[in-house]
Amino acid sequence: MRLAGAPTSVNPTSEFPRIGVPVVPLRPLRAIPALLLPTMAACAPTWGYAYDESLRQARREDRDLVVFYKDPLDARSGQMRDVLESAAVSPLLRNKVRCALVPFYVPNRDFVAQYGIVEPPAVVIVHPDATYHALAGVYHEDEVREFIETARPPGLQPSTDPRIPTTPGLEYFNIFERAQEKAQRQNRRLLIVYKWWLNPESTELLRRVLRPEVSRYLEASVNCILDWDHVPNRAHMAEYGVTTYPAIAIVEPDGGYRSLKGLPTVEQIIRFAASEPTATTGSP
Repeated sequence: MRLAGAPTSVNPTSEFPRIGVPVVPLRPLRAIPALLLPTMAACAPTWGYAYDESLRQARREDRDLVVFYKDPLDARSGQMRDVLESAAVSPLLRNKVRCALVPFYVPNRDFVAQYGIVEPPAVVIVHPDATYHALAGVYHEDEVREFIETARPPGLQPSTDPRIPTTPGLEYFNIFERAQEKAQRQNRRLLIVYKWWLNPESTELLRRVLRPEVSRYLEASVNCILDWDHVPNRAHMAEYGVTTYPAIAIVEPDGGYRSLKGLPTVEQIIRFAASEPTATTGSP
């Protein structure tokens, strides 16, 4: 439903009076958006898009993690999205950490497979004790509500999948502003991995960065993983001379920066991360 931003009325000089159709002026609609928008904002839950960060947050805060596995091109996923955002179900999600994952990124498929999920749509609730409950397919609001209300630990034990690129010793952000603020506040360098989840080279770069022999060189940095498809990230990376993915950028506390573009080898990533700033380092 689209709301007009200006008062709506019928022109008295139109052709309608001439053909016997009564003209009824309409009340202005200016007040309607002000009434509706807060209500809609209050009902819509906020979803993260990185399972690693969401899982760590849930464990840190001792809360359930709700994973919505969806295909944005699939009508069935759209139906489940509407159910989760409905007034009957949405309030049950507010006290949980929420994460929405798509199947086009291979690690996402590996992650949900631990919980017996092979295709979207599906909802998985991961408890603080690491057990889970899962609901696969399309369901009505009352069925989803009952699932959420009755999903209490302990649940089922997940199957461990070594292909999932998680590194307990490496902490990273998926929001540039948060990473930048922490780096500036703690006077630490900022390392950014720039990728696109539909690009195989990006997936491989992330796997290489998260390997133990690489990640140990990143522990002193504030690390950030940004996706190209989030438009503001493109402007952030352009400040450091990066316009294509995949790439890695290091921003020093003094504002200088350097970048490594394409798909480097593990050895090249280590040399890049371990190297000191040079005289050719740029500045935004």
